[in-house]
Order: sequence, then structure tokens, then C-alpha cells
Amino acid sequence: MKTIIIGGGIAGLTTAIALEKEGFDTHVYEAQPELSVAGAGIWMATNAMQVFERLGLAEDIKHRGMPLDKIEIADFKLKPIQTTSQLLFVEQYGYSVTSILRSRLRDTLVEHYGKPVYTGKCLDRVLDNEKSVKAFFTDGSHVVGEILIGADGIHSAVRKQLVPNSQIRYSGQTCWRGIADIVLEAPYKRACVETWGKKYRFGLSVISEKEVYWFAVAKAPRGEKDDAAMIKKKLQSMYADFSEPIPSILSATPSARIIRNDITDLQPIGDWYQGRICLIGDAAHATTPNMGQGGGQAVEDAWFLSKILKAEKDYRIAFPQFQKKRQKKVAQVVKTSWQIGKVAHLSFGQGLRNFLLRNTPKSFAEKRMLDLYSIDY
Repeated sequence: MKTIIIGGGIAGLTTAIALEKEGFDTHVYEAQPELSVAGAGIWMATNAMQVFERLGLAEDIKHRGMPLDKIEIADFKLKPIQTTSQLLFVEQYGYSVTSILRSRLRDTLVEHYGKPVYTGKCLDRVLDNEKSVKAFFTDGSHVVGEILIGADGIHSAVRKQLVPNSQIRYSGQTCWRGIADIVLEAPYKRACVETWGKKYRFGLSVISEKEVYWFAVAKAPRGEKDDAAMIKKKLQSMYADFSEPIPSILSATPSARIIRNDITDLQPIGDWYQGRICLIGDAAHATTPNMGQGGGQAVEDAWFLSKILKAEKDYRIAFPQFQKKRQKKVAQVVKTSWQIGKVAHLSFGQGLRNFLLRNTPKSFAEKRMLDLYSIDY
């Protein structure tokens, strides 16, 4: 079955790999002139790593990233509030969270896909004539396929045509991300640590022996911009009261490697499909990054869609089954991630919040993560 995939990111490339393994003829089209990657690092959680194992990618991703031993929430002085060991999930599922540079993950996916990715293909419109589906690009070209998968992210051009009234929701928070050239030792070498201060958050994890991926979150007006020449000094001032290694991480980050994006998600859109066209990943159900599950849920989508299409053959049956199979879990992720963002930035009651988190039974947190990481197909 000839399959057009719009979007050459994590969702699109993983879907292409999964469908190729099931005998589909896939063609990936990316709007950007080259396969550049927005962002800095990414955490591929245990659920995603299980899918990558089934697709034959997991060991390459582990080799190019850093498997983590624990996930920890701490206060701004780096005093732990809640710590979750990853060893249980390694025993149960074979993998922990892997921290990796986005471009290295992208390169791994491209290599395993093994077919050309057509860049500079900005989608203009799609046309489903019931016998086939056509994708028209702004350069005047077009392609024809039997089905089309919209994997083009939260600002999806495919979704804008299928669901023109879809709404992107601003969380009230903005996020800076960067890569620092610095060596961290224990207890940070194989840990994902997120610190919650009175006004700001800061997260960090090692992505290689000499590189650290970090993010910094604060409340801000939507669309606010920074002076590129002052962005590093601004962040150093904001996080001056945070304990080491945070000041050192910011000091070791070149200004050119700092990016800023507002934190948003997608309001539920109803059906993810229409005729021969189906949305996946952020195009269908974008979430805030507070659970580190945006990429993970996209990877799960790719796996489930490929298996359902293989089993059902008829897209008119497969697409509704795919949404039915995935909708409950992604809705819970979107809801919980939004709530975590709000709790992390409480203006009042931070002491009580930290007390409750410190005293949450370990078994409760582990049970929630075991459920999140389960791949039941």
C-alpha cells in the first residue's frame, strides 16, 4: 500500500520504519529545506524504547544517548522531593529512559529508514477523491498515494485542513532549552533531575560523557522574545539562587545553543482521521512536555498504527480502531502533563506540595509509571 507521510520528525520517521517492516511502500515529505531539528535534547521513555527494540533501533539509540538510572524532582537547593529509580522498569521492560540529542535520534531514524526523505516539501493541501489521496506542495509538485499520514506536529498543515477550528492552548509558561559542554559526576551522571523553585523550574540530564541537556521554565506572556545577546545573562540571573551544578551548566552553554519556545498543547479535536487521511503524534494530540511523553506517545502511535493497518488492511476499519486503541492513554497523558505544569508553578502552598510529594508512597509512583510504560499490543 503506497503511503504518504507528511512530516520527517520522530512520528513520521518511526511510522515509516514500522510500516516498511509490515510491507508498506512509504514516502516521507518534510517541509523544512533540510532535516534540521528544533530543540536540544529529548527523553525517550521506557515505552518508546520498547517500540524501538521491536523495530531494531533500541541499541543504536542507547549507544548514541545515555540510559538513566533515576528520575528525581528536587527543590532549588537540589534537595530531593521525589525520586523514582529506573531499575524496576529495566527489570520489567528491559529499558530505562534514554536521554539523547534530538539530532542524533533523528539521524538514527533516518539511517534505519534507509529510503530518501523528501525535504523542502511544504504542504499546501490534500485531496481525497475516495479512490486515492493527493498531497499538493507549495513548490507546485504533488504526489498520489492510497493513504496519507499527517505526522507534521502541533502546527500540522494536515490537521488545519481536516479540523480547521482546532485550538492550540498556551500553558502560561515558556521554556528555554540548551546543551552545555560540561562533565557531570554522580549523582547527576545518569539522572534526570528537575528542580522546582519559588518562581522557576530547571531540568537537566547527561546526553553524553561531555554534554548536558537542560531546560528552564518560567511563567511568561505568550510570544515574548529575548535579546539574543543577553539571553545567557538573563538565565544566569534568574537561576543565581539555584545550587550547583545549575549555575555551572548555564555558564558552560554557548548562547547560540539556547532556544526558547512557549509551552503549549492541543485541545482535543474529535476524530483524528477523515477518509484516507489519519493524524498521529503531536498533529493529533500534542501534549506539554512535563511528563517527557510527547515523543513517547508519537512512537507508540507509529507502532499501533502499523500493526492495526497490517491486521485490518482496510483503512476505513483501521483508522477508527487506531484512535479507539490510543485515545484514552494519550488523553490521560495530556491531562496529567498539564496538571503537573500547574502544580510545579504554584504561587502558594509550595511547602505543602513538597511535603505531599516527599511522602507519596514509592509503590504508588512506580505503579503509575508501570502503567504508562506498558505496550499492550
